[in-house]
Amino acid sequence: MMADILVPTLDHLKHAYAVTATATQVTPLLESAALARETGAARIFVKPESLQWAGSFKVRGAYWRLSRLSPDEARKGVVAYSSGNFAQGLAAAGQALGIPVTIVMPVDAPAAKRDAT
Repeated sequence: MMADILVPTLDHLKHAYAVTATATQVTPLLESAALARETGAARIFVKPESLQWAGSFKVRGAYWRLSRLSPDEARKGVVAYSSGNFAQGLAAAGQALGIPVTIVMPVDAPAAKRDAT
């Protein structure tokens, strides 16, 4: 039996934004004339989520998910496997929320990612 699929409503999205906005930075939209020329688009904008304090947009989803844990689940903490940006985002979200996080990383994960996590 397949689980029901929840399609978020505008109210769900507004709530998620309000929760994650407390833990993320507003990042700018930057116009890229070069990409517009290359693609033939009138205008193209990029959003540099690499400017988030955790290094990527992944902190948004990690923070949202951890904020949905019950008090008992939060006390127990979470375990995840990641070699990069999600590891960093989850570790940062756990630290911000006071939730224990254990990240399992492959032995060949880049040193910079291991150090940042």
